[in-house]
Amino acid sequence: MAEVQDIEWFKKVIAPSLNGYEVTYKFYETGDFGSLNQVEFNSDNIGGNVDFWSLGWLGIFVWDYKRGKQLLNILLEPTEKKVNALEELRSLLDKS
Repeated sequence: MAEVQDIEWFKKVIAPSLNGYEVTYKFYETGDFGSLNQVEFNSDNIGGNVDFWSLGWLGIFVWDYKRGKQLLNILLEPTEKKVNALEELRSLLDKS
């Protein structure tokens, strides 16, 4: 069975490599697609958030502060594969 990409997966797989980032975890009981676990991350160069909804939706937003432009803005439905979007996020964060 494939590994589920949720907030615990993020903490285990991506968070340890976020050196130089301020990382904040938030939980909202009610959100657009059920309860929401949100990760906010900020560095001098890049900031954004990852939203893990209890109904299986995934949102990823990344902003480049230096260039003043959006790098990633993705909203995936529960039936869509999440791993590619999360790997793209990981790649952007590793480059900054």
